[in-house]
Amino acid sequence: MRTVVYVDGFNLYYGALRGTALKWLDLYALFQEHVLEPGAQVEQVRYYTAPVKGSSSDDCASPQRQQCYLRALQAYRGSRIEIIHGFIMRTTPLLRLTDPSQGRSGATVQVFQFTEKQTDVNLTADLISDAWRGRYEQAVVCSNDTDLVGALRAVRRDHPALTIGIVAPARDQRYVSSDLRKVAHWHKTLSPVHLSTAQLPERIPGTPLTRPEAWK
Repeated sequence: MRTVVYVDGFNLYYGALRGTALKWLDLYALFQEHVLEPGAQVEQVRYYTAPVKGSSSDDCASPQRQQCYLRALQAYRGSRIEIIHGFIMRTTPLLRLTDPSQGRSGATVQVFQFTEKQTDVNLTADLISDAWRGRYEQAVVCSNDTDLVGALRAVRRDHPALTIGIVAPARDQRYVSSDLRKVAHWHKTLSPVHLSTAQLPERIPGTPLTRPEAWK
């Protein structure tokens, strides 16, 4: 079954990878060898992300580690991996305090707010376009974001012969969005075993790219 995998990078990171030593992840091996059934042939993994800004990170080296990882993915897997970039927008809105004891009634505070832009739109546009172009028999979406429900429902309505699977970066089945489950033919969660057995080589052959020390 010709399969294209659509990975919501930030949903994967915050749902399964943050705070672990499993970030040096071979996305192609993850799905082809560990997550999907033997009958699936992964034509491509599409990874939707946005360049991290040092000003929005706890560690100013985060952008360098992210770029190292993206280069490693493409160097190791070539055309099997496509990386589609959105961007992060920084705004400084005034927000109302939730605890009146912290200030006068109705007091507001100005904060930095970082919002990922275009990632969901890029993913859903590709998902629908690829269905019409016949690029897959099965679409697998790695996300637990209910913003994707409309696009998944449209694919099922207009292309009933295609299969849609959800692989949620969630702790267990109870945390998979019920809205996503309703529009998918099947769903499962990513386990630590899946992630730990699908790591890139410590050094990418033929390159100087190595797993960042902070990810070991």
